[in-house]
Amino acid sequence: MFGINLQNFLLILGFLSKEPNFSNCGFAKISPYINDKKVFFEKLSFKKNQDSLKKDRKDAGALKVKKEILQKNYQIYSDLLLKYDYIKIAEKLVGEKIYPYVVMHIINDKKTKELIWHRDQYFHGNAFVGPKFKLYKLAIYLQDTSKKNGVTGFIPKFLSPRIRNRYLDTIFAYFSSFLSIHPRLSMGEAIIFSGKIMHHRPRQKNNNYREAIIFSCTNNPNNLPDLKDNENEFLNVFLRSKINLGIK
Repeated sequence: MFGINLQNFLLILGFLSKEPNFSNCGFAKISPYINDKKVFFEKLSFKKNQDSLKKDRKDAGALKVKKEILQKNYQIYSDLLLKYDYIKIAEKLVGEKIYPYVVMHIINDKKTKELIWHRDQYFHGNAFVGPKFKLYKLAIYLQDTSKKNGVTGFIPKFLSPRIRNRYLDTIFAYFSSFLSIHPRLSMGEAIIFSGKIMHHRPRQKNNNYREAIIFSCTNNPNNLPDLKDNENEFLNVFLRSKINLGIK
């Protein structure tokens, strides 16, 4: 509830438009039009297919679709991004082209722990940790999602100075987490965010599943020379789909 009040407060001060602005906050909401969303996303869901899931202890115990099954669905995920304008809307929000290269299909339940505040790209001393190119994450939520069932929360970038010590940076995030924003998303809505922004996944406070498809993206496929040589990588499935759909 406080996150909503903070968002209203920032609206009054003029820091935000009606929705968080990518250039100011480092994240923004994507709201495509999809007809009969409930049936559509139930077909994409793996909630009832537990044999296809594997617990990832490194990701706070979240359940993830197994890699071999994930790969069989690459074309479905690529079509989802392109035919329903997730990529088109995201590119308008960030102001440049976006190329997804890794996909993760993840499910949380009440047993899943909090994924602590962190950045996907950061300096620790003089060492840069994470991909050495521009990184975006695009997360599509398969149900109505809020802080109660684990929506990703963010500390807007204008409120979150980057400290060149990962431990102090995380500690500062917890002290300033009262400034965080946890978007309320309807089924099928998505968030695009920078790899440099501070974010976390809260532990669920209800018995509802939180299912999301998360894409790691960059601004140029030439950033990924090793992946471009393998036609079975998601990046190349995506690039072929763009050509087949006549999308530049």
